[in-house]
Amino acid sequence: MYRVGIDFDNTIVNYEGVFHKAAVELGWMPSTIGQSKQVVKQYFIERDEEPLWTELQGKVYGSAIQYAKPYEGLVNALLKMQNNQVLLFIVSHKTRYPIIGEKLDFHDAANEWLAASGIEQFIRQTYFCPEKKEKIQQIADLHLDWFIDDLPSILNHPQFPENTRGILFDPDFHYRSEPLAFAHRSANLWSEIPQIVKGRII
Repeated sequence: MYRVGIDFDNTIVNYEGVFHKAAVELGWMPSTIGQSKQVVKQYFIERDEEPLWTELQGKVYGSAIQYAKPYEGLVNALLKMQNNQVLLFIVSHKTRYPIIGEKLDFHDAANEWLAASGIEQFIRQTYFCPEKKEKIQQIADLHLDWFIDDLPSILNHPQFPENTRGILFDPDFHYRSEPLAFAHRSANLWSEIPQIVKGRII
C-alpha cells in the first residue's frame, strides 16, 4: 500500500484569479490590472505598498479562499489513487494567522475549503505546519513513498527524507530548468500523477 503526501497551496488549491478578485473587491486595485498573482504582486511592489500585498495574501488564504478551485484533474487523480489502495495525506507549510491585518484562521479556512470542495473525503489526515522545518519533519514521520509539492525548495531540501520520492507539480512550467534531486519526478497535470505513483497507468 502506497503512502502519498500532498502539499496544499498551489498544489491542491488553484488560486488563479483569486488575488485579482480579492484586491479589486477590496478597492485596493483597479480591475484593469492583469489576473495573475505575479502581476498583482508587482502592482503593489511598484507602488511601495508591500504591507498591503502582505495583507492581501492574508485575505486570500483566509476568507477569499472560497473563490479558489481545485486544480483540473485533481479529484479524478485522488479517486484513482484511493481506489488503488493509496493512502493520501496533506502536509502544508501554513501559519495559523496572517502577519498583519484581520486575524483570520488559515487552518480553519483551509479545512472548510477541503470539505466544501469534496476533497476531504479522500484525505486520511491533514497537517498544517507553521514552520518549514516542521513540514519536512512531518513528511519524514509519515514514512511517505511519494510527496507532491509545487516548490523545488521543499523536494530538494537537505533534510527531505531520502526514502521519499518527490513529484514537482509545475502546471505553468515555472521550474522546467530547475534541477531536482535524484529519483524525483515532475508533472504538469494532475492526470499524470497516478501513473507516476504506481509506475504504471491506473
